[in-house]
Amino acid sequence: MSTTASKLLQKVKEALQLRTSDFDQYKTFFNNPGSFITATIGGQQEFVPIALLCKNYERYQTLLDLFLVFGEPEPSELLNSRLHTFYEQHGLPWPSEKIQAVPPTYYVRPVPQQDSKPFFTINSIEKLSTYAGTSYKASDAFLKDLGATYAEEVVDKTNNWAQAIALPEGYQLEPERYWQVAGRFKAFTWAKIYAQKYKDKKIFFSVGVHVAEKKLVIKLDGLRSGTHKLSNFEIRNFDYFTQGQELEVVFDAEKIPGLSLEALAFVASRFITFTKAVYEQAIEFIWHDKVDVSLHKNRLFKMSNSYQSQVEATPARVEEEKLLELVQGYEQFMLIHAGREALAVQVEPVVHGNLQLLRSFEVDGKPRNILLKATTGGTQTPFEMSREEIEYLGDNMHTWLYHIVEYNPDTHSAKLVVRKGSPTKYAHLKSIRFEVTID
Repeated sequence: MSTTASKLLQKVKEALQLRTSDFDQYKTFFNNPGSFITATIGGQQEFVPIALLCKNYERYQTLLDLFLVFGEPEPSELLNSRLHTFYEQHGLPWPSEKIQAVPPTYYVRPVPQQDSKPFFTINSIEKLSTYAGTSYKASDAFLKDLGATYAEEVVDKTNNWAQAIALPEGYQLEPERYWQVAGRFKAFTWAKIYAQKYKDKKIFFSVGVHVAEKKLVIKLDGLRSGTHKLSNFEIRNFDYFTQGQELEVVFDAEKIPGLSLEALAFVASRFITFTKAVYEQAIEFIWHDKVDVSLHKNRLFKMSNSYQSQVEATPARVEEEKLLELVQGYEQFMLIHAGREALAVQVEPVVHGNLQLLRSFEVDGKPRNILLKATTGGTQTPFEMSREEIEYLGDNMHTWLYHIVEYNPDTHSAKLVVRKGSPTKYAHLKSIRFEVTID
């Protein structure tokens, strides 16, 4: 048994320990069947979801190890039947609809180990790394020869790598075209992959070589520099939406010699498969005001000022203290993202007269006083305000109404519309209570 196969078997055994130590958590890994690795341990056939196998290990390295030992996972009607029995034996709910929609695949038989030829030449990358970002002159014979090496060993191979990836339907490839730009050797290359319908959004998957750092990179990112880069607003929203997600896979110089083209294409294909939903949802949020708050925990998504919705309110109680914490976290993220950490730590709830506010700041340090109003319904759902709150919003130039809508109490997430000035300018006010004094 190879060293890699031995490590995988050990990971399987460790994953199985969760069944005894925390069965409720163990059970969650079987709710969405995808791929399983099977092994006979203690005379019993075990099925371990790949997500469980990766729980305590680097996900894409584990997937790469599986590929190197087993190749691609395969469907099997026989194993489907045995899997059903396994679910019953261990008290796991059988997700019949999900399995019918997307049948599981299995890592079962090791493939014959072959000497896989490294695709990228690490010696060439190390040689070129010294010159990454430095000036290029066509009149210099040495630099001209170096440019030819860059084109052959880095650019061409970057494109060959991208072309070997199994693209989702509706996706297209934009190859890397240059090894030098503005008279300098490029520090990195990237071949871009994106959905055709989002071609103009400047957010994409990419594979390439970070020549300066001697690394191979697979990632999801946006265009952050240059004349046609994303706006600061778009970059901020992309980073907010994707925070906590694994958006990059890196192979350093030590690992490059062990990576064939087939292995690189496999990992990149898996990365796109796993991250595709995040990519598409981020674009829908940033440009189309679309986000499903039930899919996110403890998040607040700022919509455009023109956003409207007619979602009906539910009887769920909205806790003001929790909302203050949610908005506080949102404001702190925005300030930290702008490099204003010193201001972020000063964001806090304050009391002004009879009003409960949140004190925050603009990026330039100007005050930003926030009054919160929330509902589980959409923007058309009525909510109550006191005369003092209405007057405060109209009289103070550094005050905003944070209109929190479609609040989901299960995930503690919601949408946010920021409104400025007196509500008399953008809302219809209807008096429902009067103070009556008898003459």
